[in-house]
Amino acid sequence: MRTSQGYWWCHQQCVDGIVNSVSSEMSTARRTRKSAEQRRDELLRCAVRVSVTDGLAAITLRRVATDLGVTPGLVSHYFSTAEQLVAGTFTSAAESDLERLLDRAESARPGAATVALIDAVLDDEARQGSALWLDAWSLGRWNAPLRAELTRLDAEWKRRVAELVAADAQAGTVRITDDAVSTATRLMTMLDGLSVQVVTRAASQADVRSIAHSYAQLELGL
Repeated sequence: MRTSQGYWWCHQQCVDGIVNSVSSEMSTARRTRKSAEQRRDELLRCAVRVSVTDGLAAITLRRVATDLGVTPGLVSHYFSTAEQLVAGTFTSAAESDLERLLDRAESARPGAATVALIDAVLDDEARQGSALWLDAWSLGRWNAPLRAELTRLDAEWKRRVAELVAADAQAGTVRITDDAVSTATRLMTMLDGLSVQVVTRAASQADVRSIAHSYAQLELGL
């Protein structure tokens, strides 16, 4: 009887140990489980890295899953198609890049934001951002979600630039012949063209800056 009681006591201790161990592991899993927002950001960061090394066209659900060591099903839970993942990747990277450029322009001395913006868009640090937009405009011809984001961000970009131009005009450092929105649109069209030259290295950095500043002098009186 004593032996039997000893057996059951040991058995119960083992069961309790297993239960406690499993409970501890489950508790740890709950503590370390990422929120939906954290997981989505992680997927986008991985996709952005893919876009930098191999371009937006290389982004697929399987590629991101493989790079992160997760299942494609997890990626598709957040982005049901590769097109949506590409669009989300572009939005994430482009918004960050635009804020960086605008922060640089807005931190310039009063009345000098437009010149600071021109220099920021055409410097070496902006080359990757320009390549991203160039890549996106090409893919956007067939990717409807990406095209929608391109249109939205392009409009937002021009609106913010128009505000900078209007502020400089009010400070008396920029000449506007019609309205700030039209002026900003022409300015950004010029910078988009020069950004292609920067990305493809078809022109030297010095030549690109010279062209931009000549335009700014003639068009804006800078």
